[in-house]
Amino acid sequence: MNKKYFINYICEVNFPNTSAYGLHVLKMCNAFSYRKYKINLFIPSLSINQNFLKKNYNIKNKINFLPIFKNKRKINFLTRIIFVFRILINKTYNNKKAIFLTRSPLFGIIGSFFNIKIILELHHELSGMTKFFYYGLKNINLLQNLRYIFLHKNLIKVFKPRKGRYICLDDSVDPNDFKFKNKLNKFKNTCVYIGSFHPGKGIELICEIAKKLKNVNFHLYGDKQFLNPDYKFLTNIKIFDYVDYKMIPKILSKYKIALMPYANKVSGRLKDINLAKSMSPLKMFDYLASSIIIVASDLKAYNHILKHKYNSILVDNSNIDKWVDWINKILFTKNNFSHIKKNSYKTSLKYTWTKRSDKIIQFANKQFSLN
Repeated sequence: MNKKYFINYICEVNFPNTSAYGLHVLKMCNAFSYRKYKINLFIPSLSINQNFLKKNYNIKNKINFLPIFKNKRKINFLTRIIFVFRILINKTYNNKKAIFLTRSPLFGIIGSFFNIKIILELHHELSGMTKFFYYGLKNINLLQNLRYIFLHKNLIKVFKPRKGRYICLDDSVDPNDFKFKNKLNKFKNTCVYIGSFHPGKGIELICEIAKKLKNVNFHLYGDKQFLNPDYKFLTNIKIFDYVDYKMIPKILSKYKIALMPYANKVSGRLKDINLAKSMSPLKMFDYLASSIIIVASDLKAYNHILKHKYNSILVDNSNIDKWVDWINKILFTKNNFSHIKKNSYKTSLKYTWTKRSDKIIQFANKQFSLN
């Protein structure tokens, strides 16, 4: 594909941002830029220095940030509509040499209606007015210009796109972020969790495990504003607030076990949507790249990546005793599980951001004949 082509990437989050959504977008833009494509990143607002943002997300390549609003605005349906139309009327970026890639369903829907060829990336089902608009226009064949990236194959059954008009791509990681000469393993007899504190992400299960493992400590990192105030934490559980992404590799290098104790129902910022069947957790790839021993719930959503006793330990999320047994075995026996650590990192090399970006470019070229 000709390197003069550029990518217009549209997302609906203000920056700075603590969500996996925000990290995903920046890492994707970084990967495209690494491949020498020019990146225009349209966002609602940017209330922090760009260089600071790049530094704190380990972004090494050039991204052209294009905030639509001067001041930070709450993201609601009306704001999103205004956001979309302000981009669409900007003819500077609407030309035949641009790939439009978006995480914004509304931009995908409205842009396609106005005859713009767009690749819409979807990580979960739609809800509210966005869902109403999408299916209303789709049912009368007005979304013919849309192509799709699905985070998980289960979303194919939900959106039912035409054959050949979509690809499925898991989330990814940059293994170079996790390269250290020596693993520190500073905290002995301690498990770590880094991620969301939304219901179903694992905090509830960790609390139950901690009750039975009073000789083990649990360090949990996440955005405290989403932590349920009703939780009663034991003294062997320590809560840390959100940390910038650049700190995560160093944090993980200090531990032996990383936990992924997902429930069968997982909530995010959209509380009415169950993410458990269509997730590809970013933290899973961070864990893999860090060569840490992952102890995770045995869920079908990611069992094409995590394999029991190969690159992780998978446990029934309803069997607390099994979690306790495995954590004890890993922390207090002579077996260092070196094969799991080795295979963990090996797996991460299959899921890099650059490989993901290459697949998207190939898909775009095939769909829209960009050469």
